[in-house]
Amino acid sequence: MLVTREADYAVRCVVEVARIGRTSAAQVARVQGISPTFLGKIVQSLAKAGILATRRGVGGGISLAKPIEGFTLLQVIEAIEGPLWINDCLQSPDRCALAGTCPAYPYLCEAQARLREALDVTFAELLAEPAASRLPPTFVEATGDAPNDRGNGQGRVRTADPAATGGA
Repeated sequence: MLVTREADYAVRCVVEVARIGRTSAAQVARVQGISPTFLGKIVQSLAKAGILATRRGVGGGISLAKPIEGFTLLQVIEAIEGPLWINDCLQSPDRCALAGTCPAYPYLCEAQARLREALDVTFAELLAEPAASRLPPTFVEATGDAPNDRGNGQGRVRTADPAATGGA
């Protein structure tokens, strides 16, 4: 399972708006290095989910639709991705003939519960302290990346949106 670039950008957009307040989508796109057109689609999805509020015209822009305590990282991701499941059998166990006998099924259920629990953090909590201070030591061991390291060839590296940088 991989959170899509669109969901990643949605999180970055909400963080930016939470930090600076009412702003324009163009400003968020510029600061975050996201294609304005792509961000416009994301903003629409977040507004439909009740996370962002949009207003056209003078004094318009985008803002949070409710206080940062009122929504979670999981809600932002699911506003873009839909329900987050690590395997189809967890979403519809009745459609999986092996769910009752599969030795992996209970472990997948546990992983699913832990994933949802880990992402069920409000944006108030998310922004309360520096991200690097919350990384568990096992993250660095598993990825080979230090908290402020963008990758050393061994861990996951975030890539820029090609549309925002003029790429293909």
